[in-house]
Amino acid sequence: MKTYAVYRIGYWNNKLELIGKVVERRKEERKNNAADMLRWAQKIYAASSIDSSIFIVKEGSSDAPIFGGA
Repeated sequence: MKTYAVYRIGYWNNKLELIGKVVERRKEERKNNAADMLRWAQKIYAASSIDSSIFIVKEGSSDAPIFGGA
């Protein structure tokens, strides 16, 4: 299982905010795992258009964040 932290940058204070986590429970790699997790995180955590540009970071990794667009 891989865990991704879901972040957004607060539009009112320009600070990074952890808003939740998503867990990938797939046993095998697929073509767009990271993009699928980003779409899932946006569906769960983006309650308004302000929150629609969130990003995810794989926990315990130095990989670059995966950004979503509005």
